[in-house]
Amino acid sequence: MIENIWKQFHQQLLGFIASKVNDQAMAEDILQDVFIKVLNNIDSLSAADKLQPWLYQICRHAIIDYYRSKRPNSSSDELEQLHAPEVDWAAAYSEQQLNRCINTLIQDLPAHVSNILIDSELQQLKQQQIADKYKLSLPAVKSHIKRGREQLKTKLQACCNFTFAAQGMDAECKNQCGCSADS
Repeated sequence: MIENIWKQFHQQLLGFIASKVNDQAMAEDILQDVFIKVLNNIDSLSAADKLQPWLYQICRHAIIDYYRSKRPNSSSDELEQLHAPEVDWAAAYSEQQLNRCINTLIQDLPAHVSNILIDSELQQLKQQQIADKYKLSLPAVKSHIKRGREQLKTKLQACCNFTFAAQGMDAECKNQCGCSADS
């Protein structure tokens, strides 16, 4: 289970931590500490749909601990800034639901397209790395990615409602793609 959590969340958690500590090596160290805490406390998670908010809470606490150990006399304002962006639990749940839909829909694409989209979009491999991995030309990979994105967009629009507002995008899954919260 921890391996799946790592695969699914390590990139976005690393980005979140790095944005707060402005030191990539330290962000990676903090992320390792976070996953040790996850490993030790995974049994305390009451519901799977609360996983993402729980992970971010652990990250925020780890970042606060980092600043406390770095500067024992840190101003409370600096520590308060870490708490400033309150978590919008509804938005976090909506994002988790959308991510579940995207993963389900990518898996539903033809295998050659699905594998390339996973490598490109989820694993964030460079297109040349993908070309080397599948022994394809770079233009062929670019074409596969473009067609895959178009297919994914069509499937996603059929599965989810999107609305755009000043606060950003809001997505509501219609659960028509097999990615319901119960799956």
